[in-house]
Formats: sequence, C-alpha cells, structure tokens
Amino acid sequence: MVRIPLFPLHVILFPHMPMGLHIFEPRYRAMMTDCQASGTSFGVVAIREGREVGAGADPHRVGTLASIERLERLEDGGYQLWVVGTSRFRIRHTHTDRPYPVGEIEYLAEAPAGDPGLEPLRIEVARSFRRYTRALRGLVDRPEPAVDLPRDPEVLSYLVAATLAVDLARKQELLETEAVTDRLRAELRLLRWEQVFLDRQLVHRASRVAVQSLN
Repeated sequence: MVRIPLFPLHVILFPHMPMGLHIFEPRYRAMMTDCQASGTSFGVVAIREGREVGAGADPHRVGTLASIERLERLEDGGYQLWVVGTSRFRIRHTHTDRPYPVGEIEYLAEAPAGDPGLEPLRIEVARSFRRYTRALRGLVDRPEPAVDLPRDPEVLSYLVAATLAVDLARKQELLETEAVTDRLRAELRLLRWEQVFLDRQLVHRASRVAVQSLN
C-alpha cells in the first residue's frame, strides 16, 4: 500500500478519461505544491456525502489516480489542471497529518477478460452507445460528429461510463465493477433503459415542433 493525496469531488474520474480541474482552496493549493515537490500526483474520489468546499466530505472508498498532463499556475495562486485517469484504487486508511486528505491505498487491477462473449458484447455496447449519443444530440439540434469508438473493451467501458447521463451513485458502481464484461453488461442495460426515455423525448419534441409549424 502507498500514501497519496486525495481530492474529493462531486464527479468521477474514470481510467483513460480526461478531466479539467480548477484548484482554488488553500489546502488543495498546498496539495499541488507537495505533488510538484515530490513529482507525484493525487487521487480523485467521488463524495458520498458532504460538500467539495470546506471540511467534512465523506468520500467513496474507490477512486482513480490522476495523471497530470497539463498544469497552469493562475495569478490568484490557484491551478488549472488537465488530468487523465490511470489506475483505480481502494482507500484502506485515511490520514490527517496534512492540510488535505491523504489516503493509504492499494491499486486495483482489472479482472482478466477471458469471456468468449466479450467481443459481441463490445460490438453491441458500441452500437447502443452510438444510438444513445445520437439521440442526445438530436434533442439539442447538434450534428453528430464522426467518432471512432475505441476497440479496446476496457477503454470503451470507461468512455461509456463517463458519458452516461446517470446519477453519481450509478457511475460509482460502474467504477467499482471489477470485470470489464460485467461493466459492459451493466452499461448495456443502462443504455437500453435511457434510450427508451430519450426516444419518448424525441417523439414529444417532434410533435411540439410540428404543432408550432402549423401555427
């Protein structure tokens, strides 16, 4: 087990996925100073209860290590960061010897993907995900860009998890799922459920537009 700084947020950083962060609280400025001095990074953990600003936030036990890809020091002493998620970890103990939270953690490996049905599952999730994003863009009249989805099932699973418009608790469940096959199956169920809701919204929107055109 190793010790790393912890950054509790009301969002989830998934492995392989990018995230922009604005750091302004004095304790997390101190965290960044320590990270730069030691050449290390920090872990992002979703808040179970509490607020991002101030003390008292209760984080989930599984989070993701952030790799700092770009860092900008702001005039007010804060930081603007661009990070990418790397390894998942589980917090075993927390420490309060620094101004910011520190966790004693163990890294979590992805469960081996030995299921022969993984490739058909990946294809089905990719198909459902394209339909889902097409419907989301259709609701706001935005054209669908040409995007090549990752062929790696693990990367695809985290892309879908990061994009799905579901609540934080559901996203945390996806982060904590050990096997990529289990994560993809859970996402396929969510995509199908969300698609029913989106299709209803699209039909309602089309009906409203048709009525407005008649008037």
